[in-house]
Amino acid sequence: MTVTRIPDGTRRSQFDQADPNTLPELFRRMALGSYLQGQAIQKRCQVGINATGTDQPVLSPYNLSTLVVLKLPPGGKASIVRRCTVRTAGVVVGEFAPQVYGVTPITRQVSVTPNGDIAFLGTDAVTDLDVIYIPERGDVVDIVLPVVPGTGICALPAWLTAKGVILLLECSVLEGVTMGPKVILVPTTAAPATGFVQLDVPKANVRFDTVVDAVTRVRLKFLVAPAEPLCGVLEAASDTV
Repeated sequence: MTVTRIPDGTRRSQFDQADPNTLPELFRRMALGSYLQGQAIQKRCQVGINATGTDQPVLSPYNLSTLVVLKLPPGGKASIVRRCTVRTAGVVVGEFAPQVYGVTPITRQVSVTPNGDIAFLGTDAVTDLDVIYIPERGDVVDIVLPVVPGTGICALPAWLTAKGVILLLECSVLEGVTMGPKVILVPTTAAPATGFVQLDVPKANVRFDTVVDAVTRVRLKFLVAPAEPLCGVLEAASDTV
């Protein structure tokens, strides 16, 4: 029995009816590369920790020094870890328990860090693992902004917040008392301690320590909502009659 899909005037329906002449433009509109990067990923790592040219867990200036992380691409940071199996480590092997976003993992746990990387406790010395995770799909914005002296508050411009900020990926102080990268924490309304940075809960401001760090200018990298969400692309009116 043949199932016939009746056109309903949407791009989703247009995909169902697509031929080789219309597929390239449909793929462009849905941002196929970003879509593929946003699907559930199985990452296999089988070379020693910190080995040159590999993607093994390493220390990160944007995450706690007690952790090692799988540094993921800016446009494909993690949202949820579904499963993690450690085959080789300095301490424990086997299934590691996935934690919710922002939880600092302890031994035999794996977690998504505040900036979207995948973290393990450094002393577990994980060197060979398989991890399945769902990426956080979005667009990447890199920007330099001022921080109001004495307040530790960097107000994000309206055009940026209008895009829908998802994650703060990187932060480096360009002008202030303590320069360089800052460790990113989960969003909260309180000011962080020295050496740390965090979005507020509405994700409209980035906050720094007001006394020791005394930040006045900073480079920030964000993951924001996709300019064209896939659901919007698929449900938009078809481009052909």
